[in-house]
Amino acid sequence: MRIVRPKTMPDLKTLLSRTTGLVATRRAASTPPDESAAMVALDETVERPRPEPVTRRRPAWLAMLSLDRSTVSASIEGTSLRIVSVSGQQVVGWASIPLPGHLVRHGQIANAADLGDVIDETFARLGLSRRRVAWALPGFQASARILDLPGLSGKELREAVTEEIEQSLGAAADESYLFWQRLEGRVRSRQVFVLVVPKSTILSALEVLEAADIHPYTMDLRSLALARAVGRRDAIVANLEDGSLDVAIIANAVPVLLRSTPLPATNLEAAQNRLVDEIDRALTWYDDTNPSHPLAADVPLYLTGRLATGISLAEKVRTLTGHPIGHLAPGFSYPPDFPASEYLVNLGLALKHR
Repeated sequence: MRIVRPKTMPDLKTLLSRTTGLVATRRAASTPPDESAAMVALDETVERPRPEPVTRRRPAWLAMLSLDRSTVSASIEGTSLRIVSVSGQQVVGWASIPLPGHLVRHGQIANAADLGDVIDETFARLGLSRRRVAWALPGFQASARILDLPGLSGKELREAVTEEIEQSLGAAADESYLFWQRLEGRVRSRQVFVLVVPKSTILSALEVLEAADIHPYTMDLRSLALARAVGRRDAIVANLEDGSLDVAIIANAVPVLLRSTPLPATNLEAAQNRLVDEIDRALTWYDDTNPSHPLAADVPLYLTGRLATGISLAEKVRTLTGHPIGHLAPGFSYPPDFPASEYLVNLGLALKHR
């Protein structure tokens, strides 16, 4: 097996923090684009060991992707690679590429070199620009904390954050990258949002992208991208895909809980039941840790992902939690047949550039 190691280590803190805020809260209306615009959805659903070259009429949207303002966001969901290209406020194309099973297992990269080759081939075949690529990271074993550290800055702040995380994580701190951002606002300025990401998660992604000849403009945790795409100051997000689930709680525009869990192969009913259990667990944790600041009953709960569908699931979640089911309205224009719920991670990545 060929092993690929990144030739150079980018500034990871800059790479993961190229955004003006943790959660985007300004909304732009999502309206169908002008019918005269050329919009094409590519959805490859035939399983095969390696995507075969296919001769297609070159869609008009591919010609737009070389523009500097275009962003291509990519996320591995289950055993598929999902890609969305955005130009300005408009989704100009999307694709779902099946991946051979040996490349990704239980939501984790299993063969970085071969996966990079597949992504390289896919970008070349679809004519995708590699100038501004945003990449989603799985959130397994990652965690978010809010620390109360008033009156510190620079080296003192860095040392205080490191000390706090090392005390709570122990030896795991040596195997993680730390990213932090002081929260804005007169009252909250004493607080620091801290993100802890396993080194293996980031290094594996960089190996894949190196093999694909892609130097990402930015990377972000999948759960953070979901929170940003929802775009609400207060919200609950529950995402279910083949092989993984994510739950996020956003309070006052800060993701106070980010939880991602790998799922073994199972049927749809079992996966949805596990999602319901994780939602209940997350809300119980929030209530226990924030007794004086409970989530309002009208805070919406968003069900996203390919497997979080169906009236029965929505009704079960609404009855259990008492929260209304939210309707997605990402800040982009897109065709009526664009499955926004399935590509919400990609949209959240694209929002990070704005």
